[in-house]
Amino acid sequence: MSKTAILIRQSLFHRHSRRHITGSSSKRTSTSPQRRNVAAPALDTPAKPFNEIPGPIALPMLRHSAHVLPRIGSFHHTVGLGLLEGLRDKYGDLVRLAKASRTRPVLYVFDPEMMREVYESFATEPPQFKKSPLIHHRKSIGQCPVHGDENKAIWAAIRALLQDGTLLKSYDKAFDEIAADTTRRLSDLRHAENALNEEIETEIYRWAIETIGVMVFGIRFGCLDGAVHIPTAENKKPEKTSLDDEILDLCSLSKRDLEELTPAERLVRCSRDIADGSFLVRSEGTLKTDSPTFNSALKAFDRHFSLTEHFLLKALNILNEGQLRPEQTLLDKLRPLERRILPFAADMLLAGVDPLAQTAISMFYQLSLHAAQQQRAHDEVLWAAESKEAGAEHLELPYISACAREAMRLHPATGGVVRRSRENIIVGGYEVPAGVDIVLAHGVTSKAEKQWGRAKAFIPERWCNEGWEPLRAARAHPLASMPFGESCPAMGIVGKMLGSLSTHVLHRYRLEWHGPMPSMTTAGVNKIQPPYYFVFQNAS
Repeated sequence: MSKTAILIRQSLFHRHSRRHITGSSSKRTSTSPQRRNVAAPALDTPAKPFNEIPGPIALPMLRHSAHVLPRIGSFHHTVGLGLLEGLRDKYGDLVRLAKASRTRPVLYVFDPEMMREVYESFATEPPQFKKSPLIHHRKSIGQCPVHGDENKAIWAAIRALLQDGTLLKSYDKAFDEIAADTTRRLSDLRHAENALNEEIETEIYRWAIETIGVMVFGIRFGCLDGAVHIPTAENKKPEKTSLDDEILDLCSLSKRDLEELTPAERLVRCSRDIADGSFLVRSEGTLKTDSPTFNSALKAFDRHFSLTEHFLLKALNILNEGQLRPEQTLLDKLRPLERRILPFAADMLLAGVDPLAQTAISMFYQLSLHAAQQQRAHDEVLWAAESKEAGAEHLELPYISACAREAMRLHPATGGVVRRSRENIIVGGYEVPAGVDIVLAHGVTSKAEKQWGRAKAFIPERWCNEGWEPLRAARAHPLASMPFGESCPAMGIVGKMLGSLSTHVLHRYRLEWHGPMPSMTTAGVNKIQPPYYFVFQNAS
């Protein structure tokens, strides 16, 4: 590691911190032990060749796509995580896709212990898609150069800081105020029979951006200012049918002139454009520089970067002028980087907003379906409110936290982690050559019956101390549930964000779902597909 990287590490946090993988158990599993390939087999156990790993056959011309074609395909009825579950059920914990429809072979791993072998081999790295519009944009701006070891050191420092309990408590008041403002706006969305209108998704995105903004910049952006959008007969969005899948669901901000919007509203609109357009997804459109999708993505990333810079400069000016507020602690520790903070802040907003917003919607959906669990969470919120009025401080809400963790387990934002092998490694007794894309399907193992028991059921009690022992989350493998992937820096603080929002919503409302079971779709992140049939009844 270079001297610059070491200085960066020392300036960002005061004590040595070791990188950890966040799992479902309270026991942490380090990904940075001694540098050796622990996945290497015993000398008397020869590894089996890679081409013996089972998997679907690549057919002539159609190749692997034949398996998902209507009627003739074995997996024509499944998409996203459902497709991965089908591959596991048919072929086992290791599934190989030969080099046919892709430029390199793919290996799907569905067993947590085999995932550990990949992580601890230290012979893999995240694949770099250098033709993507985001990479193209970052090269073109030519600002804030951070490379190699320095980049890794900064991310490691941010990850360690966001797992510090003292730092996390400094956000309590700010998160509480944002959640209160969001609950007020959701109340204004209610119309006939207390159903929420079509703007709920945009409002949740406003909450997610404001929350992450406070975490990174220590200031309020203003995403929750102003009046909510009330649909009328003239501007109401028509309900989509199965024939309208290619039509984008534009939010209300996209229907207004850009000049009318505040910088915060522009950031919300830009974030929705990036999410709805799947600009962060590697696809045919986003990898061809002459495609309309690629150029639209470039414009969106440029607007997003400029808006992030606007808020960063504003936050640094406030930090330099006034007394340090609790929510500014992270930015204060990053201040030695000065303008080099910008790409990290932009990446956290880009990568964090969509998963956080969709996880919040998934948590509301699960609570609306389970009246008993919602009642227990509601009782805990009322107890906390009465205790606070009596003068109690720093109250913990374990059941609210358990509901958030269970929702993240059932509806993980990411289906897994992709690593590319740099050299030959051993996984599950098979030799995996260099250049293979290894998909660690945490989204499948998070609902594996042998790991969890009643895996498809919403049981927050499995995360509680008094939970029934056969269903305790601690019995699952530490790598079985990783809803935001292996290296998300904000994993330690997501539960606090979701807990603040659900506490305010449950204090005022009873959540109900009056409609058919929604479809799940995968576009960058796993999400519940609109329309949403939420009904917020008054709690009292």
